[in-house]
Amino acid sequence: MSFQERFWQAFDRWVLRALQIMLAIGIVAALAIMAVLLVQGLWTLHGRVDTVPELQRAVQSLFAGVLLVVLGLELMDTLRNYFIEHRLRVEFLISVALIAVARHVIQIDYEHASAMTVVAIALLLLALAGGYVLVRRFSHPQPMS
Repeated sequence: MSFQERFWQAFDRWVLRALQIMLAIGIVAALAIMAVLLVQGLWTLHGRVDTVPELQRAVQSLFAGVLLVVLGLELMDTLRNYFIEHRLRVEFLISVALIAVARHVIQIDYEHASAMTVVAIALLLLALAGGYVLVRRFSHPQPMS
């Protein structure tokens, strides 16, 4: 192996480690902030949530925060697999995209969203889900019985 090849491999490892550390810090920070916001929100919302729509908005915010942390974990898993296999796996990238879109779906105000926006997001979700199924099926073929 030449010096240039060793240099670029070391550079790749360094960049991936730096990204993993930054992502880990971001995930821990998001988790800590979400916990603080949850505790503060419980005290603030206690006695102020009088209707189901108000409760729904509060729960939607919590779910969006959880999906944001899960999105970070999926990105971490994608980096980890890239570090091991030295290639990006499409199924991981599609799963990250699905989580990101699902997070937005949870936060949409359907009463004020245009029909075209809802249709576009539905088509995007169908395309991502269909792509995920196809990638899984063709990258992990099932034995014939």
